[in-house]
Amino acid sequence: MTSPDPQAYLVVSPCRNEAAFMRRTLDSVVAQSLTPRTWVIVDDGSTDETPAILAEYAGKHDWIHVIRKPDRGHRAVGPGVIDAFYAGLETVSLDDYAYLCKLDLDLDLPKGYFEGLIGKMEADPRLG
Repeated sequence: MTSPDPQAYLVVSPCRNEAAFMRRTLDSVVAQSLTPRTWVIVDDGSTDETPAILAEYAGKHDWIHVIRKPDRGHRAVGPGVIDAFYAGLETVSLDDYAYLCKLDLDLDLPKGYFEGLIGKMEADPRLG
């Protein structure tokens, strides 16, 4: 096994019916000064435009991977989010990444957000 790139990071985002807010998050991650090696977005059975928006972004960025789970008929806050997160983790090898981030899809991140976090963690290994 080889060591991962020291700045390689994985983002996992569980989501359900986030069409109204997700473009802001998608755009802010795509515009990062240090983009994720992989971003796994787990659509937990959305019934709005979420699947189409995710397909659009995944089609433009090969490091964005979408997992679609079937609609269970309701939002399962708590356990549903955890299940979706783990469904995303199961699709990658964590050995390929130095960092892991669970990210909601209703955020707007500044351009250097991840680069700044990784820089702080590299400077002080006790962080993170």
